[in-house]
Amino acid sequence: MPLWCVGILLLAITFAPYLILGEGSVFPVHDQLDETIMTYVLNARHFPVGGDTVFPELLGGIRASGMQPSAVLFILLYRFLPVSAAFVVQYLIVSIAGFFGMYGSVKEITGSGILALASAGCFVLLPIQPVYGLSVSGVPLLLYCFLCLHQRKHVAGSFGGILFFGLTTHLVLIGYVVLGFWLLAVLWMWVKKRHNRWIYLGFVWLTGIYIGVNHSLFSELLLGKGSYVSHREELVNYALPFWETVKGVFLESAQHAPSLHGRLILPIFLLLVLGLVCCRKWEPKRRRRLSAAWAGMAVLAGIAILYGICHLPFVVDFKNSCNGFLRYFQLERFYWLYPAGWYLEFALCSSVWWSGEACRVESIVTEDGKPEAAGPEDGKPEAAEPKDGKPKAAKPEVSCAAGGYQALKFILLVILLLPTMQLIKTESYFYLNVNQINNGSGITGYITWESYYAEELMEQLEEAIGREPETYRVAHLGMSPAPALMHGFYTADGYSNNYSLEYKHLFRQVIEKELAKNEQTRLYFDQWGSRCYLFNGSTGNAWMLGKAMEIKYEGLELDLAALRNLGCEYIFSAGEIVDWEKMGLEFLGYYETDTSFWGVWLYGLKEGNY
Repeated sequence: MPLWCVGILLLAITFAPYLILGEGSVFPVHDQLDETIMTYVLNARHFPVGGDTVFPELLGGIRASGMQPSAVLFILLYRFLPVSAAFVVQYLIVSIAGFFGMYGSVKEITGSGILALASAGCFVLLPIQPVYGLSVSGVPLLLYCFLCLHQRKHVAGSFGGILFFGLTTHLVLIGYVVLGFWLLAVLWMWVKKRHNRWIYLGFVWLTGIYIGVNHSLFSELLLGKGSYVSHREELVNYALPFWETVKGVFLESAQHAPSLHGRLILPIFLLLVLGLVCCRKWEPKRRRRLSAAWAGMAVLAGIAILYGICHLPFVVDFKNSCNGFLRYFQLERFYWLYPAGWYLEFALCSSVWWSGEACRVESIVTEDGKPEAAGPEDGKPEAAEPKDGKPKAAKPEVSCAAGGYQALKFILLVILLLPTMQLIKTESYFYLNVNQINNGSGITGYITWESYYAEELMEQLEEAIGREPETYRVAHLGMSPAPALMHGFYTADGYSNNYSLEYKHLFRQVIEKELAKNEQTRLYFDQWGSRCYLFNGSTGNAWMLGKAMEIKYEGLELDLAALRNLGCEYIFSAGEIVDWEKMGLEFLGYYETDTSFWGVWLYGLKEGNY
């Protein structure tokens, strides 16, 4: 049985809790369930989406160009499946691509199925947010396609894999990063005159896919045909301490790219340094493998340094002085390569010592540009073919020393990986959901899909209002608008990384006096503003105030006339507004369910002057 079959078993075990829990499953909410998933949901509701489509449900109506999903192909899942099922299927596809991409890449680079299985098994359990598609998990898959094209094999499948990658990632998340590295490879081959038409065509193919998927972005950048001024024009970039930032990224990665590689760094350095000590007695192929491992470490360190450079004061000042794309473009997102990069690096460093395995890294630098044939796994030359053309019968040989050496290598591999495996276990989504099965939210404190979106609670609120949702809008105080959006309410507030600057200014009038009470919250809204919520001086920019917190509001100075001008007629509040009569509101009741994370105080905005 090939070792990759173990991956199927691992995936089956990993996803079993979601079948058991259903909508009681646990997923991190931040930037996933509260925002990015809605890009899929809204695009699916209005499918097919034209260039001028407006999604009326969010922020008074938002352009489709401002709600581009991270993986356009997955819109189809949300079109034809319930949202919770679509999300789990998306996660499964992302995990399958991550495992087999990593397995194929490591096997192709090192020739070792054991190293491939170890790297892929760790990689697939990382707590990578599936809502971003293959922007993190798919990097090894693209690398495998590149390696196959370089060796002129599996060409059709590789171009299919590149198409899948392009449709399940986003240009501004990882696309420009992988295209940049691919372009470097093309230039290297061109300079060295080691031409490979498949590599060239692969680069053109992926570029064309991204242009097709992101045509509206290119129209805005190249032709200046943006349909509105984005709120990101007021985004303020901040400088960070250089070496402290570099160190933090190098050791722990950064936002949305959890690699959990901190405990791998010491083993990797030990393997690299020992290689320098011993390499003089090695054959050329093994030394080239060690050089490749050092080059990989240099790239990983360079990514951290680039992150630090992008946050230097003069760079930040330049970005803040720009308008448009240059102001908010995040060049530092090369760190999204970290989850794949560190486990590929560990496998490559281990392969230096995993003697007896055929390594194919050196095929990239052969003189004629053609892949070298992999030798037999024991590293010895094959026996010459008999003159009569009949193959010799293989003589079974059993070597206790060789078997013991293989066992020792495997034990050392486990020892080196064990600390990282322990960390991955406790941080993985699998662990969260097993813990939820065993203990429940009463002990774990986890927020489940069911409790966050609280469908029964939303139905109660809709019945209490008694009107068609498209005839009015709601706003939220101390709670996320995502559950209301998921149910089908139309919201005056919302979370979007690209909505109209004009609307941001209109909404600011509603919370202007409250922002003046809390400078930190004011800066959060004015200098970022992607969360366009009813922030206030009492609970600041908090948006996850559950029913257990028993929040009370008093003395709120919200401009309800400005809020009503935005079409809002109801407020869903996570806390009781004690002086609602003084504010000119109408109290319509308190609602919660046994399973809901939220308890909602429902208030109506009366007509007239405030």
